Amino acid sequence: MQKFEFTSRYGDKYTLVFEKTFYVYGGVAIEVWCDGEYGWEPYATKTTCLGDFPPTHCGYLDSNNVPDLVEFVLDKGWCKQIDEGHSGFCTYPFVEFTDEFLNEVCITEEE
Repeated sequence: MQKFEFTSRYGDKYTLVFEKTFYVYGGVAIEVWCDGEYGWEPYATKTTCLGDFPPTHCGYLDSNNVPDLVEFVLDKGWCKQIDEGHSGFCTYPFVEFTDEFLNEVCITEEE
């Protein structure tokens, strides 16, 4: 399990792991867990569902909740933005995840 140090825009430091799972319709979902006081705790769902059916290596990054985590993922080179989606007043980057991120960085439900 690869762990990553993350500092939020408020200066809070977290140790994170990324989990690859799937939405019911088959699209990739990225869950983020942090090493908390009582073990691994949910930190954020990094993808969001906008009602379409993207390929399993693509998704919309949730820039509405924990937006600095979007920058973290993009800066690491784990994905590249290829489009954007809109819902309400929010714009969500549509990204293609790298094979390295999906297969090596992310844990799966079995791990």
